[in-house]
Amino acid sequence: MYFCSGLGPGRLQRREPSGRTELRRAASGERHSLLLLSDGTVHAWGDNSRGQLGRRGARRGDRPEEPIKALETLQVVFVSCGKEHSLVVCHKGRVFAWGAGSEGQLGIGEFKEKIFTPKKIKALDGIKIIQVSCGDYHSLALSEVDGQVFSWGKNSHGQLGLGKDIPSQASPQRVRSLEGIPLAQVAAGGAHSFALSLSGTSFGWGSNSAGQLALSGKDVPAQSYKPLSVGRLKSLDVIYISCGYEHTAVLTQNGKVFTFGDNCFGQLGHSPTAKKSGPQEVERIDGLVSQIDCGSFHTLAYVYTTRRVVSFGHGSSCISSPPHPEAQTENSDISCLISADDLVGVQVKHIFAGTYANFVTTYQDTGSTDVSKKTLPEISRINPSRTEQWMAMTSGSNEREATKSEIRMIFSSPACLTASFLKKSQRESGEMNSIDVDLQMAKDTFEKLTQKQWISFMITTCLRDHLLGALPCRSPHQEALSVFLLLPQCPVMHDPSNSESLVVPFAQAVCKMSDRSLRVLKQCWASLQESSLSTLVQMLKSAIIAQMAPWIETHQKNCNIKALLEMMKEVYKVNKATCQLPKNTFIINELSTMLNFIEVRRRMFYRDDNLITPGNFSPIIFSDFPFIFNLLSKIKLWQADSIMKIWLSWVKSQSRFHNPVLQRRDDESQIRHGISPKFLLQVRRSHLVDDALRQLNQAEVTDLRKELVIEFINEIRSVGYGVKSEFFYFIFQEMTKTEYGMFMYPEEGSYMWFPISPKIEKKRYFLFGRLCGLSLYHLNVADIPFPLALFKKLLDQKPSLEDLKELSPLLGKNLQEVLNYEADDIGEALCIYFSLRWDQHNVDLIPNGISILVDQTNKTDYVSQCVDYIFNTSVKAVYEEFQRGFYEVCDKEILRLFHPEELRTAIIGNTDYDWKQFEKNSVYEPEYHESHPTIQMFWKAFHKLTLDEKRQFLFFLTGNDRQTARGLQEMRITFRCPETLSERDYPRPLVCHSILDLPRYSTMERLEEALQVAIRSNRGFVSPTVTQR
Repeated sequence: MYFCSGLGPGRLQRREPSGRTELRRAASGERHSLLLLSDGTVHAWGDNSRGQLGRRGARRGDRPEEPIKALETLQVVFVSCGKEHSLVVCHKGRVFAWGAGSEGQLGIGEFKEKIFTPKKIKALDGIKIIQVSCGDYHSLALSEVDGQVFSWGKNSHGQLGLGKDIPSQASPQRVRSLEGIPLAQVAAGGAHSFALSLSGTSFGWGSNSAGQLALSGKDVPAQSYKPLSVGRLKSLDVIYISCGYEHTAVLTQNGKVFTFGDNCFGQLGHSPTAKKSGPQEVERIDGLVSQIDCGSFHTLAYVYTTRRVVSFGHGSSCISSPPHPEAQTENSDISCLISADDLVGVQVKHIFAGTYANFVTTYQDTGSTDVSKKTLPEISRINPSRTEQWMAMTSGSNEREATKSEIRMIFSSPACLTASFLKKSQRESGEMNSIDVDLQMAKDTFEKLTQKQWISFMITTCLRDHLLGALPCRSPHQEALSVFLLLPQCPVMHDPSNSESLVVPFAQAVCKMSDRSLRVLKQCWASLQESSLSTLVQMLKSAIIAQMAPWIETHQKNCNIKALLEMMKEVYKVNKATCQLPKNTFIINELSTMLNFIEVRRRMFYRDDNLITPGNFSPIIFSDFPFIFNLLSKIKLWQADSIMKIWLSWVKSQSRFHNPVLQRRDDESQIRHGISPKFLLQVRRSHLVDDALRQLNQAEVTDLRKELVIEFINEIRSVGYGVKSEFFYFIFQEMTKTEYGMFMYPEEGSYMWFPISPKIEKKRYFLFGRLCGLSLYHLNVADIPFPLALFKKLLDQKPSLEDLKELSPLLGKNLQEVLNYEADDIGEALCIYFSLRWDQHNVDLIPNGISILVDQTNKTDYVSQCVDYIFNTSVKAVYEEFQRGFYEVCDKEILRLFHPEELRTAIIGNTDYDWKQFEKNSVYEPEYHESHPTIQMFWKAFHKLTLDEKRQFLFFLTGNDRQTARGLQEMRITFRCPETLSERDYPRPLVCHSILDLPRYSTMERLEEALQVAIRSNRGFVSPTVTQR
């Protein structure tokens, strides 16, 4: 049974469909109606002057007793009526149209005045349509497979959503700006359109002349040519939208109705004289609503809590002329069309409103408490039961092919995939800025599905062949971009064998994004949980490594890795702002062994000299992505820089090439064979500092970038590492002593800093900077006890209170207590003024600071002034001299790749020793080997040494007791057993090469004695005759 109203004021008719069928859906245009029965047949009645009834010869007023014959062989599942045209969808998703078509609203490819019999829309062949909606002169359709919206017909107000200056369309066109969004519904009004996403976001376009799109802002447009997300509806949790001629109604999850647009007939449910704009709740509905539907000038609602169908607005007489004000007031009333008394023994199933007609379908009352809602066909998606069904499919079963089709459908569509993991509404919890998808559910589902090899293969194929090419790179809508968050959660994206076919196209899609789209995606990344963001980063790192192993540079490889690195860079920027992940998460440790750092540095020269042009083959410059470098990679790049500059210095001195940077590795090899210019420092041990500084002062800047050679006078001259290491060790040890007077130490055992009033000439700080630069330039490490603040300043970063705590723990603690003091009596309790006692000086931090008390309003400024004075103001002159000297040697561009902590480690090394690794790295020359008795005794004796003794042994072996940034992982001893040595001799080091000549000892006692003598022996490179025993 169903009810039909609209033939006159207050009249209601109860009807029964013919036979044993039931009324499934109804639709009504301006002068015709369609009824869809449960057997799939469609009945029509009303005016047929434009072919609206789907058959020739039908007269106006005929009852809908006979079905439309042209549709009898089809099983129709959906119907919709425009003003004078009709659309139906059959169970296979094909669409048929008839009626008026002069504006292209039939979609048949031509502007036919009218068509009497249903005609298939061929342009939609192969696309399964699940919903259609007709406006007055335009039509919308929603597809199942990928949630695509199609529009056709009149476009005078932009109601097709295709953009400005697009004429009317006689064939369906994809509304591309909605691609990727998992849509639940499309709705067409007179000349406006809406789409509703599964998560409740409303998108409107077309005419806004009466405010029917609910757009807001200063200059609200009279029409929108493309779909816009309606901000005013975002917080309402909309579950259904219906459009009238110039008004719109929405139903919310909590059973409320909001309306907006034209209200001249009271169709919004409140007085037409009320001057309100935008979505307003229809408050006079007594109860909660589960269904709504709009006619052209009225609105229908089912109030399920009172079992009433109500209507507000105007019916059949509104077409002639607007009613008088008295009538307007009357029409603003909410009328009850069907009361609970009319529903004895039945329940309302669905309601439908046409231009002037209303239909209400019912079903037998079974006592169920379920709330009847209007159900619409939905796009395909994964759910737990479907997952279980897929997992249970056995090879060769009849259902296997159907399952494959489902998998293919969902994993080929961004919208379907997103729909599968949408979160439930989070508006009640206030999480308006959170992402729309449940990534943990997606991860769990993907991991479960890919356990089945055949499913994993299908997912990989679908992503590769379909979905990645359909990614909505240009969409500004967060829901569409959610697929970019989902894909990294799938295990197939982390398989190195899929890096080129899956991850590279994924990264390329991100790189193609418009600025607006990328901005939205980055906001989503910023909202991710740490685990999800880490998964994304690991996917990119894995793909980069896979693309580089083995690294054979081609144009395609360059393009692939550039895309991956550029995407990684965008993720890194987000993380830098949000600090979700540690910075080292982005490091790719494998690069330290994969990359040729000489070539990396050469390419930086190419770019700096403008030798790379857009038309040329554009190589990757890995240094543009420093966040992927670990400290070892940065050190190797620094080393490459040193080698390149030494090489360039030599080449220029030979005047061999106009542009030496263009030459290749043949010339570099000559450096390694000693053919390079030298910068010789000749020093006496007894006058080490004075000799070194005198020559450094006389040196040209070009000399500083030559290969450094140290000669201790009356000792061996060596170009090896060991002599340089010993030189730097002793000169820094001497110049950083308190009694030397160059630096001040705020507390006993603290780090050192520049003094307020230097006791020595300023020039020495410049030369000390040169010394530090030379040490780093030649990859030496030395114990220079500067705090982290020094390395921050070298990298143009501001020191903080935390840095002051490191330099002066006591002062830092006191300043922190000032910040932590919350009571109002801070001035009286602490008695602190804007002055400071530092380096045996009392200073005012601001003019007349000694008389300005620190209180709650200025305590933060006071602490900042203290930090700034100590690290900047008080040391400006001497620090600038130090920095000038340092950067005369070192390339600031390369150093900017380092973090302050890394630069400190590069300059001063570290003391985090791994002695077991040190042993494992050992190299043995004949006749020694790992199991040789002397070697076994040596390591047993070595591991018994104290930490200080082990460090002394390192100095004995290498000339330095600190590790370089490479650490003990790359430090090793090469053991030799010269025939000239006997058990009476002591171990002898070849310091420049970390070689230890170890005699064959027969007892542990003798070996331990010899080892102790060796590590306590005098340091220095003296002549062989001195060391001869």
